[in-house]
Amino acid sequence: MLRTSRTYRRGVLALTWLGEWRLPRPERRAARAERETERRLYLERDDTTHASWRRQERVDAERRRWAGWE
Repeated sequence: MLRTSRTYRRGVLALTWLGEWRLPRPERRAARAERETERRLYLERDDTTHASWRRQERVDAERRRWAGWE
């Protein structure tokens, strides 16, 4: 079972929120900033829109599409 359902994600977010409220205000702010930084790093690292292999796959798919291949 993949753990990507909406219900699962909402539960994870709820647990994060509850755990965060146990911290003092400056630490909550720091934890939130750290999660945001990690999210941005993840998006930059795993960004496939500019990856050369992904561009090549798109070009090949278009070539097959216009050549009449399935």
